[in-house]
Amino acid sequence: MVVKMQMMSVKKIISIKKYKIMKKILLMCLMSLAVLAINSCKQDKLEPVAKDGVAPGPVTNVSVENLHGSAKISYALPNDADLLYIRAVYTTKQGVVRETKVSRYNSNLTVVGFGDTDAYQVTLYAVDKSENASAPTMVTVHPLTPSVRLVRDSLVVSPDFGGINVKFVNATEESLAIVVLSNDSLKQFVPINTDYTSLKKGDFSTRGLPATPTKFGIFVRDRWGNLSDTLMVTVTPLFEQLLDRTKMKGIVLPTDAPLGYGGNIAGLFDGNVNDGFYHTGDASRMPQQFTFDMGVTAKLSRLVWFMRPSFFYTLHNPRVVEIWGSNNPNPDGSYDSSWTLLVSHTQIKPSGLPEGQLSQADIDAALAGETVTFPLNTPKVRYIRFRTLKNWSNGSYVNFYELMMYGDATN
Repeated sequence: MVVKMQMMSVKKIISIKKYKIMKKILLMCLMSLAVLAINSCKQDKLEPVAKDGVAPGPVTNVSVENLHGSAKISYALPNDADLLYIRAVYTTKQGVVRETKVSRYNSNLTVVGFGDTDAYQVTLYAVDKSENASAPTMVTVHPLTPSVRLVRDSLVVSPDFGGINVKFVNATEESLAIVVLSNDSLKQFVPINTDYTSLKKGDFSTRGLPATPTKFGIFVRDRWGNLSDTLMVTVTPLFEQLLDRTKMKGIVLPTDAPLGYGGNIAGLFDGNVNDGFYHTGDASRMPQQFTFDMGVTAKLSRLVWFMRPSFFYTLHNPRVVEIWGSNNPNPDGSYDSSWTLLVSHTQIKPSGLPEGQLSQADIDAALAGETVTFPLNTPKVRYIRFRTLKNWSNGSYVNFYELMMYGDATN
């Protein structure tokens, strides 16, 4: 029995030793494979697939089409089987060297980012798969007036509620920033608003300023850092105030949407964007509306609504709306001559992401509230109809949490 147990112990010791030896061999194999893989990657990274040391021929038959802030350069490709791409190299007035590359399947390229109409020299190279570059081909471009200057020359500034309105034309649909400057609390002339746009034409407002003569500067910047000169104006903003929510109350007309799920119009004016809400009931259908009395007659500048928390840009939040105004609404709830359409508005999700996905820009915009801007020629009204044509889920309910009205109720 003792001999048998000793034999079993010897076998166990041998088995453990074999296991350790196999483990060591396996570890060494894995390390060897890792070294091979790293060396292989280094070779792949450093060594071109084809390496011949022979440069391709240069591009020929070069022609130039000058564009706004850019130039399109066309050429004939060299007859080299291993040609990979064409590279254009040029230097800006600020001393920045820029490159544009296109594949061998293109017979033209566009050099961009010029901030003036001066002459610029562009050097073209044909490059093969071994990164051999051809002899340089020089060409001179004379860009047309850049977009920053075109848009700057189109600017029209006018007084707006609490600030100014800036209209612009951007015929090239370039991605631009239009920057508004004014004095801050320390009397420093600094940017107070920036509008980013690629629209062909549009306008935007800068608000939050008193109704006193104010100096403004407006200039245009592109993505390459080119700047226009600054338009200087002195404008007196129109008076604007947040209308007193405690004077506002809902009124129910026969054609207004039935309420449900604890919703009521009063919740829109309780000063709380996280509690107290408007919600329509099961019998509601699109389009639908609710009506309220502002308690004062005012020339309106803005309406701001706040979506249901945790449900931004989804479900029953309004998406496409109309705002109607009246001073003497017909009690039958009809849209007759007693009501005037003040503005139509569609809410846009800043990121464009699918439903259920939010960027930080989406969250910031939702927390700031959705702003509906009224035209400057909007008549004075006392009664408002908030008419929803479509919500974010294409369903039949409307639900949101707060509503604010801005304008001038002093006269």
